[in-house]
Amino acid sequence: MSAKYRVCVVGLTGIGAGEPPEESRDGYGPIVPHSHAAAYSMVPETEVVGVCDLRQEPLDEFQEDWSEALPDLKYYLDYKEMISELQPDIISVVTSDNRHADIVVDAANAGVKGIFCEKPIATCLADADRMIEAVEQNGVPMTINHSRRWRPIFRPAMAVLRSGALGELKRIICSYGGPRSHLFRNGTHMADTMCMFANSDPTWVFAELEEGYEDYWPYQGDGGRNPDLEPGASGFIHFENGVRAFYNNCKRMYGRRDWELFGTEGCITVNDKHAEIETKDGTKKIDCPDNVFPDTPAAIRELIHVMENGGETCSPPRQARKALEVLLGFMASQKNGNVRIDFPLDENTV
Repeated sequence: MSAKYRVCVVGLTGIGAGEPPEESRDGYGPIVPHSHAAAYSMVPETEVVGVCDLRQEPLDEFQEDWSEALPDLKYYLDYKEMISELQPDIISVVTSDNRHADIVVDAANAGVKGIFCEKPIATCLADADRMIEAVEQNGVPMTINHSRRWRPIFRPAMAVLRSGALGELKRIICSYGGPRSHLFRNGTHMADTMCMFANSDPTWVFAELEEGYEDYWPYQGDGGRNPDLEPGASGFIHFENGVRAFYNNCKRMYGRRDWELFGTEGCITVNDKHAEIETKDGTKKIDCPDNVFPDTPAAIRELIHVMENGGETCSPPRQARKALEVLLGFMASQKNGNVRIDFPLDENTV
């Protein structure tokens, strides 16, 4: 790739800003940059030319951290002004999740060529739908940061699953514990990954939210910054192809996170570090490979590839909408007495 893509980042708290860590956060595999800004610094085809936040303080902090690396960077309090003046090729939307929709729609309509949006895609289906409509009508590739779709250890696990080595996939169990396992923070990763493994559309769900959140409806979070505002959940997902998935998330349980995939001829257990494949021929273990492009930079490179060659990313907005519908379906099930909720979900009638 010889082109240089101009990038703007909207949202400088959390993973919008920051610098690349000196070593992997989890102590394994390649360096995983903590922020979108740091990820773009690892992709030589891109250059961050503008950043925006609603508050001056994050802009000042970003300037202090990045002025040497990005001396010509422009700073804005208004993303529309930034897009209009800088005409970026790519925009990263790293705001709180309930603010994604307007930014994505405005960017797509303004001629941005690629959009990288944090997860979840939105907090209601109406917002997700207008985001999808805007990018599809304008022909703008978009990827949602459901990172396990390109995390290195999940690629070989997916290859084994798609090869038929497990036979027909029947059941998926996902477990995630710890204080940040609430629905709209890491729960969206879990739901999306189960949709990825099932390779099918969710058709109905039922669920029970974590204790203390029995009356949780509608979304009441703040973009994931305060996990106390959002519940974990225990849920069941029925997919169109017959796969059944069990969603086991709880903020008050041990912080293990893994997926178990059961087929007619074998099973896979996978987490962010290792995968274990068990079939009639024995057990095979796979470690997270080294020397591969990690997480967010890999997503950026894939987005650029799609911008140049067409197609869609491996984490497009229509896939992200499925995960959102699952989370909202869980909440609707709780609201209505832990009953079965059929899709398509109508948020106005549940």
